[in-house]
Amino acid sequence: MENTKTVSSNNKISDGTQTDPLSNSDEVNANVDEITDIFNKVSKVAQDIGQWSESTVQLFFMEVSRNVVVAKKFLVCQLLFIPLLVLFIFSICVSVGIVSYSITHNMLIGVGLFLFIMSMVLVGLVYWQKYLMQFFGFKDTISQLKEGMDVISKASQSLD
Repeated sequence: MENTKTVSSNNKISDGTQTDPLSNSDEVNANVDEITDIFNKVSKVAQDIGQWSESTVQLFFMEVSRNVVVAKKFLVCQLLFIPLLVLFIFSICVSVGIVSYSITHNMLIGVGLFLFIMSMVLVGLVYWQKYLMQFFGFKDTISQLKEGMDVISKASQSLD
């Protein structure tokens, strides 16, 4: 340590000209404005996403309540209406068969009309059950989610 010399700050080699930190204030302000603009856009997107998610949740609960109502109707249909309807329809079909036999005095026409009326009733029941089944599901919520994802992707692309 005895051989080391102390170097004063006057003898140091400078790295170049030093810039005044106040001269870059316009650039700093521009950068701050850009960052503020980005934060504003992000907060706007977050607010829109919040509103969208709230409306999607409301839509989901509306569809759940609709599905519950349809399920109740379907259950009533299955447990009460169909057995009673089968007995009623069967008696109507038998009546049509008996009346057609008594009018025509032909057994084949009576049986044929009975079977025709019975098949028409069964086809009607199949179509009615298909109609009720179209109300099950979450089609509206799924389409809302897809639409929201499209909006979010477009909003994120506009931020780039």
